[in-house]
Amino acid sequence: MTKIAVIGSLVVDMAMRTPRVPRRGDNLHAHSFKMGAGGKGANAAAAIVRMDGAALLVGCVGDDDLGRFELAALQREGVDTAGVSAVQGAQTAVAFVMVDPGGENTILVANEANEWLTGAAVESALVPHWETLDAVLVNFEASEGAVAAAVRSGRAHGLPVVVDAGPIRQYSRDTWCQATVLSPNLPEAAALVGYPVQDDDSAWRAARELLAAGPEAVVVKRGAQGALLVTREEELVIPSFPVEVVDTTGAGDAFTAGLTLAIAEGRPLQEAARFASAAGALAVTRFGTLEAMPDRGQVDSMLARDEPSRQ
Repeated sequence: MTKIAVIGSLVVDMAMRTPRVPRRGDNLHAHSFKMGAGGKGANAAAAIVRMDGAALLVGCVGDDDLGRFELAALQREGVDTAGVSAVQGAQTAVAFVMVDPGGENTILVANEANEWLTGAAVESALVPHWETLDAVLVNFEASEGAVAAAVRSGRAHGLPVVVDAGPIRQYSRDTWCQATVLSPNLPEAAALVGYPVQDDDSAWRAARELLAAGPEAVVVKRGAQGALLVTREEELVIPSFPVEVVDTTGAGDAFTAGLTLAIAEGRPLQEAARFASAAGALAVTRFGTLEAMPDRGQVDSMLARDEPSRQ
């Protein structure tokens, strides 16, 4: 079984369906509420397992009830949480997620225990697993030291390393430039290059600049507009899959989980990006985050349905 180390955040999500984003002074009635496990690291790890991979998650929670809630949810999914530390005196991270009628989200995160994950802790957690790992996936919802250690260690051991460049953080290029694949969305790409990325021309320009910084490939996530894949040999648009959008929260996590898994399985990058696109599309069809991650059968079915349109 393909095994991936996921380095990143664990967050308990407090998700609400809202008629709109509240304005200052509002007391707005939410349509519904759901508490669930989440965080970019946890979501990706669960997605990998659901898509028939194995996931070792490296991160931190607080030694509290929310941390135990998060870990229990991940263990039910079959995620290996041996690399997750419960930090004494820290609180488990919490996110307040507001989802509007169009499925778009506004998120407020208290990152809390995730900030305790150090580069040294990442390296230590991975030592027993290098012989069995096939890839590394890391996101920016962890400290810069943790991200840098994951990238550096993964490449030193000859593994593909995918960096999900979200959420927006002002991390040095040295932190991510050795990635096999760097994958930001449009706002994240804009933060990385330092200018607005709002249309096709600026998206292609940003992808090329990020590629020139060192990664072997850049995949820019653009939601319903599909993804841009840029390497030193090719530039491609990876089409999106038309779906009914319920909640976009976690779609990027499903995308990069699918991308990393497919690369680790040895698929060509274009095929891996298409697999990722299907995974991301499926994630937006359900309300919630970790629980909305798709399984392998759903992804394969979506890819199979799309096949006639590509011929």
